[in-house]
Amino acid sequence: MGNTTVHLIRHEQTDANLKRKYIGWTDESISTREKNFIVPISPKVIYGSNLKRCKETAQLYFPEATFIADENLRELNFGDFEMKSYEELKSLSVYRDWIDNPQLTTPPNGESYQQFVQRVLASFQKIVSSDTEYTFVVHGGVIRALLSMYSPMEESFQSISASHRTVYTLQWSYFNLVKEGKRCESLLVEPIMVKENM
Repeated sequence: MGNTTVHLIRHEQTDANLKRKYIGWTDESISTREKNFIVPISPKVIYGSNLKRCKETAQLYFPEATFIADENLRELNFGDFEMKSYEELKSLSVYRDWIDNPQLTTPPNGESYQQFVQRVLASFQKIVSSDTEYTFVVHGGVIRALLSMYSPMEESFQSISASHRTVYTLQWSYFNLVKEGKRCESLLVEPIMVKENM
């Protein structure tokens, strides 16, 4: 019986993440200096965004794996909200509208939710093309968009959180179910641990 399995991992934190800023297409490196992670999977090929934080995370977690970069797996382009925090934006009505309903409001000079989801799904469906196992190192928004589409229970994009150092594993019994846009049959969430120095 052929299973299609997809592992989704969010990149390690960057300085902007730590400062709670919106980081979309800004190409910032990860802040992590740890080396010894206990990751519950060991893929040979990783798919991910072409931004440094995804490539560096894949190298950190899976140093022997091949990384295949795809610009369509980037985070949402936050436009004028890029590299700004809630505190810096909260007085703007367009920002409050976007927070309340990102599907209907687009950040000024940024990307609409529909554009974002369309490019992510197009790339995902091109990569996930047979009954086998796939691993993605991507951004929080990308994981939230994919989980809102494919997780077993229907949830809105806004209600889903995508944590760092976590593997989200989606499984379908047949590839055709993925191709048809069906929700996965199981979702497993496992932590990525840091190995204690002996």
